[in-house]
Amino acid sequence: MTNHESTYLEGTLPKMTTSTHDLPIPKALLLDFGGVLVTSRRPDNWQRIVAETIVTLLDGHPQTPTVERITADVAAGALAAKSWRNAMSRPFAPAELSHESYVLDFIAADWPDAARRALQPHSAAICYAVNDAAEHRTLRDGSVELLRWAAQRQLPVVVVSNALSGAVHRDFLAAAKLTEFLTAELYSDELGIRKPNPQLLIQGAQAAGVPVSECWYVGDHLDRDVLCGTRAGVGVNVLMDDPAKSERPFSVPVTEDLAVADPAELLTILQSLWSDRPSLTSVEV
Repeated sequence: MTNHESTYLEGTLPKMTTSTHDLPIPKALLLDFGGVLVTSRRPDNWQRIVAETIVTLLDGHPQTPTVERITADVAAGALAAKSWRNAMSRPFAPAELSHESYVLDFIAADWPDAARRALQPHSAAICYAVNDAAEHRTLRDGSVELLRWAAQRQLPVVVVSNALSGAVHRDFLAAAKLTEFLTAELYSDELGIRKPNPQLLIQGAQAAGVPVSECWYVGDHLDRDVLCGTRAGVGVNVLMDDPAKSERPFSVPVTEDLAVADPAELLTILQSLWSDRPSLTSVEV
């Protein structure tokens, strides 16, 4: 058993900080994607959009279900996967669903064998379609300013996020012209592990070239993000509020070190900490 695992199982809680000036300066920021850099809302009829994409991908296969049946299966699959993800907040080191498992087990479990075989090669494209259509994403207040400020101070920033299709997140950040401010992007579907598996944050710290104990991790869920930060041993666990986040399914024996409303408030706190240390590196970006 690792030291981090032992600490968690003994029920030790992170110490609450009474003043932001008591917080250690981060040597890297590990940021969640949804709920931190972006917020999202669920569009109407997104399931039908995905169903029509599946019909197009199957290209007239004779055993393709009707678009109405596919729409219902996409909706049922999303609900079932949500329940699975909630359950996966309990194990210490959960794995991520593969694209193939999501499509064949959660959407097409009862399709004819020939249709399932035809669907299998398109699993990644279908997961992309689901992740893209199911959420309309917008940048949160202060996201751009936070990333620009971190780049000016040569503070590494790594995105570490659970994702059905990390490619959707990559494409969003690239379209927003924010990729240049990021040291790395790590997504659960690409690594095969999902938060609260501590390895996701440990690998994020490694990508930044900084010990995880000297990183700040920012997420929007207590049961996945703060729990993951506690298991990984991050320096500061930051819980960011997001009105669009899902309800916590069960209690967890952890609490955050710092709570903020949005990236703008986080930036204000970091700027305050930096103002006490004028000798820290700053470059023009």
